[in-house]
Amino acid sequence: MKSVLKIFLLALVFAGFAFAEAQDSDEPSVSKFRERFSLRFLCDYNFVAIWNSAYNNSMLNSNRPVDVGIGFGYDSLFTTFGISWDVSADFKYSLPFTTSKEKSDTQAFETGLDFFPGNWWLAAKLRFYSGFTTEVERDGEKEQEFIDLWFADMYFSMLWMATAKGNFAPRSAYFLDRRQKKSAGSLIIGGRLQRNIAEDNDGVLGYENDKRDITSIWGDIGYTYTFVFGNGYFWNLWGVVGIAYGREHANDGNLLLPESDIKTALGYIGEKWAWNIVLKCGYSAIAFGEHLEQKYVSAFEILMVRRF
Repeated sequence: MKSVLKIFLLALVFAGFAFAEAQDSDEPSVSKFRERFSLRFLCDYNFVAIWNSAYNNSMLNSNRPVDVGIGFGYDSLFTTFGISWDVSADFKYSLPFTTSKEKSDTQAFETGLDFFPGNWWLAAKLRFYSGFTTEVERDGEKEQEFIDLWFADMYFSMLWMATAKGNFAPRSAYFLDRRQKKSAGSLIIGGRLQRNIAEDNDGVLGYENDKRDITSIWGDIGYTYTFVFGNGYFWNLWGVVGIAYGREHANDGNLLLPESDIKTALGYIGEKWAWNIVLKCGYSAIAFGEHLEQKYVSAFEILMVRRF
């Protein structure tokens, strides 16, 4: 089965290069739409798992399956030094009736602003999610145990499409507000300033005073490529790895943290409507005190955009 999957993926890659070679080299690689305003509709299916050495090496799973959201995009919000700044804003909230009854209630929301000056992608994000469960064995039977745990993540990131040269735009695949007409990719270089706050109301994870507050500075590098097919369809691959220097406020300790961010987007861009489906996963690790915490986040996302 694995060999068949590998052959299928290789066939898709070669097909992408074939389409790229067949395109007219005189056409601009990335073009704007006539409409400057776009309305965005989002729906995500999420999974968050946390492994913490302070909690019997058990896995904590979030009960945050479905987020829905709305957003907007606007071209040429303002111009500075001859560069047009375009903006996109989103707000997502977890649907309460989608949580499993036998698991913990979960509250979650996410909001953010994204700017695209030239070959840069600037993003400011705020995420909040709470409520985790784990499987424990009592009297020979497995039960779900609720852990009253919440996280808040805030960050500002700057990513430079270092080798785009006007031929590649990640916003075409993930925000659907540009049309990329030729297959192309770019080296990604960037970083971010991030703050992570956690509160363990059950006191089981070894945080000092049941709270943890970490500020970190990240450096990231990776590569992304979009295969452009006929009739408006595309397929993007994205992979970034990074490392951070952080400081925990409670004990003034220094941290060195790794992370990875992998995602892929498949979609269609039409004259007025566009859609994509995105599959993404991320891994990060945090060392605090004598313990290690690892976080795995994955999501299946659907985005629809209407331009006006």
